[in-house]
Amino acid sequence: MKTALLPALFAALLLAPACAVDGTAQTGTLPEEEPSDLGKADGLNADNWTYYSLRPDYRKCMWPMCGGFFVKRVNQPQTKCADGKWAKECYVSELDWSALGLSETDRSAADGAAHQGQVVVRGKLVPAKQSNISYTAFAVSEGWKAATAAAPKGIFYRAKESGIVCITYPCPVVEGTRLNRTVKPTATYAGVDLSPSGAPQGDIDAAWKDLAGPGILVAANLEKVTGPAGSMAGLSASQFYTRIAASAPNPCKPTGCSGQICADHDLVTTCDWKPEYACYQSVGVCELQGDGKCGWTQSDELTSCLANP
Repeated sequence: MKTALLPALFAALLLAPACAVDGTAQTGTLPEEEPSDLGKADGLNADNWTYYSLRPDYRKCMWPMCGGFFVKRVNQPQTKCADGKWAKECYVSELDWSALGLSETDRSAADGAAHQGQVVVRGKLVPAKQSNISYTAFAVSEGWKAATAAAPKGIFYRAKESGIVCITYPCPVVEGTRLNRTVKPTATYAGVDLSPSGAPQGDIDAAWKDLAGPGILVAANLEKVTGPAGSMAGLSASQFYTRIAASAPNPCKPTGCSGQICADHDLVTTCDWKPEYACYQSVGVCELQGDGKCGWTQSDELTSCLANP
């Protein structure tokens, strides 16, 4: 693979004992694709079902008949719509993000990504009503944002660390579960190459960290990885998605007599006034910085204002 995922694990290969592969997962190869499952598992309590891609509706007519989204189950040719009929995709008038506990800012960002077609959602189609107007909404239980604007290609998987380490490679370090599938959906892989997505390296690094936590979603094809231990399938991702979640509250606030200090607690200062203090009040953003401490974000607007207060 071009880029090895989980670089820390490869360092561990030199120190760890030999591979111990979980016998419950298929290792290195993907089972043959089964016939389409249609909707028989949509109601099951399975953690790899009810995932949908979506595209915005640009038709010109009155909401709720237009202006929403077309949703379709990933990895499946047919989707069951609110009227009980099967189609390639179904129309919903809006996305209901309430189950995620998003702030207004977070919800606006999620809607913005959805209107760009850069979201995968998990949930279900539900009836809704507003001002005596009935329509169909999509109740989101999980939201996942794409790393780039690239169109996803390949099979959709939920990927996470397998917990397996080896003294050689390739090693089945990643567990991938095909979404909306029932026949042996889970297998282990030699890694996942995120570089084909075209995402910035910083986003790729953050996704690697998520593999040890909530995991990520990937749209990927298989590629052959070879090494001293032989050959094994790896995942080559055309696109990857990270979890949409509520942002942590900003603990920082302007303080001091003139509001010139950014801190996480109240501070007492002398009440002198300097012209640059007005810049902090007008264009300043008080928030956590890269060092984990509160401070004024050095935006172009703030820098320009401070140079000529």
